[in-house]
Amino acid sequence: HLNKHLQALRKFAEYLRQTGKLSIAELNIQQEEIIHVKPTVLTEEEIKQLYHATTQLYERNKHAKGAEVYEALQCRDRAMLSIFYGCGLRRNEGYHLNVSDISLDSGVVHVVQGKGYKERLVPVSKQGIQHITEYIYDARPVLLKDDKEEAFFISHNGKRLSGQMLMLCLQSLAKRTDNTELMEKEIGLHTLRHSIATHLLAHGMGLEKIRDFLGHSSLESTQIYTHLVTEEYEQV
Repeated sequence: HLNKHLQALRKFAEYLRQTGKLSIAELNIQQEEIIHVKPTVLTEEEIKQLYHATTQLYERNKHAKGAEVYEALQCRDRAMLSIFYGCGLRRNEGYHLNVSDISLDSGVVHVVQGKGYKERLVPVSKQGIQHITEYIYDARPVLLKDDKEEAFFISHNGKRLSGQMLMLCLQSLAKRTDNTELMEKEIGLHTLRHSIATHLLAHGMGLEKIRDFLGHSSLESTQIYTHLVTEEYEQV
């Protein structure tokens, strides 16, 4: 992104010089080095362990709340996995998600604020719909303080949960799995997105469908998962 902005500045400076509108020296700014880092991908077994961790005891030392609140937080965490793993949403897309963006009858999530301001409809599995339904009707009302709050993900204080806090909730789940290898991995919400894409491809879904599912603007962005799947099977 920085290199693209720098290129735009250079083109604009060149335009100013060529049109004689401004005498400006060439920009002597070094471009940022592009470092290709292989994304972290969780195994399907590790994903199952994260779901199981939502049934484990929540960290009660942080909030002096009743058992009903902690059960609601566990339910919210299952919905979080269903959105970020099951639907492959980006961190910002999940953060901006409102309850009205989810159609339980149709089984789809309407991503309104996608990357590049692009909208898309994402299908939800039957199990995902079950987790989301339980959260909306059973858990979210327990956490809600203001009926006017539209946010899908809310904290124990009833406010929209920030992207940072969503990530911390995920990392807290990883710690509750008691899986040392999983606990040592640097995981974030995007890890779940990388994981579902890799798993779908490994199970035979075509790149074009995965591209549409993830909301990629080009197939090139999706092709990285072919390398991840190949490496995974080579290790096996």
